[in-house]
Amino acid sequence: MSKAGQNFIITGAGMMGLSMALGLRQQGHQVDLIEQGERPDYSDAPELRVSALAHRSRDLLQQLGVWKTLPGARLGPYTGMEVWDRDSFGRIQFDAAEVHQDNLGAIVENAVLEQTLWDAAEAAGVRLSPGTTVSAQQLDDNGVRVSLSDGRQLQADYLIAADGARSQTRERAQLPLTFWDYEQQGIVAVINTVQPHGGVARQVFMPEGPLAFLPLADPQQVSIVWSADNERAEQLKAMSEDDFCKQLQAASDHCLGKLQLASPRASFPLRMHYAQRWLQQRLIVIGDAAHSIHPLAGQGANLGFADVAALLRVFSDTIGDDRQRALRSWERERKAAAVVMIAAMESFKRGFGTSQPLIKMARGLGLQLAHRLSSLKQRLIHAALGQ
Repeated sequence: MSKAGQNFIITGAGMMGLSMALGLRQQGHQVDLIEQGERPDYSDAPELRVSALAHRSRDLLQQLGVWKTLPGARLGPYTGMEVWDRDSFGRIQFDAAEVHQDNLGAIVENAVLEQTLWDAAEAAGVRLSPGTTVSAQQLDDNGVRVSLSDGRQLQADYLIAADGARSQTRERAQLPLTFWDYEQQGIVAVINTVQPHGGVARQVFMPEGPLAFLPLADPQQVSIVWSADNERAEQLKAMSEDDFCKQLQAASDHCLGKLQLASPRASFPLRMHYAQRWLQQRLIVIGDAAHSIHPLAGQGANLGFADVAALLRVFSDTIGDDRQRALRSWERERKAAAVVMIAAMESFKRGFGTSQPLIKMARGLGLQLAHRLSSLKQRLIHAALGQ
């Protein structure tokens, strides 16, 4: 059996599904991509949903040939990070120059990246099926068969589920799921700032949840993600624009001066889930279909892109029975990485989500120590880089 020439069906044309499809096609495989929506599109206005991409995610997109085609006016490279605890004296600052880098990552609008990936996948020969869903799937040890909403039936060697947190592909396979509700909502919006953001990503921890300011390409525009307990989130959503911005200014210690909404507000529930099996016969589960984490460290997309990069290596480097062993190894490796990230996010949430005096003092001291110890600080910076 040759390395190339395998047939794949991928469900979900988000960032992970499109990256996976493009990478497999570039390796010489045949790929059908099934997407219930239409081709991604974006307007001149900044999109609400963004991702903070670390260097490893950028490296994958560079290997796929899409990073250089992203519009520079829609990329927000950030050269520094600033994290502080509003309830204590703790604060830490990172700078790319401390590890001899030009930047720590880039803020990318999801729709911009998805449209670029879609066009690259189409040009590479991925067979895209927008406005289509899978109505049934059959799996065995040798291949897969799916029935589509348009009446077609497809056969392939592998089925890859990249259809998000509510993956129907995963559900049809009845893969067991570990799940819990954070009882929080993430409020997102684009904000105009009086003070330039200076290419610095900022995050403030508060007992009711963290608030992140992500620098966009416009030097006086940021994307916010305010993770708040449900009761507090409902209050914030019900406020007038002026009152909301006043709350935002106070919560962020006025670090960017007067703030003004540049978009509507939107919100989404914050939940964690983790598929206990990512590989079943010829079904493979990646990205949010496999894991969903709290957005407080902005690592969800990076975790998904790492799934894709590792899986592409499997289908590039292994053949025959070796491929099945490599897939089992891939599953173990990526599940372990996801568990570590989930545990870290839970520790952060619990550690910063309390006003207990001793814990407040401990986290303040911890942040100050990390800021002052150069070896520890450099390790944290490399972690932020995805290294």
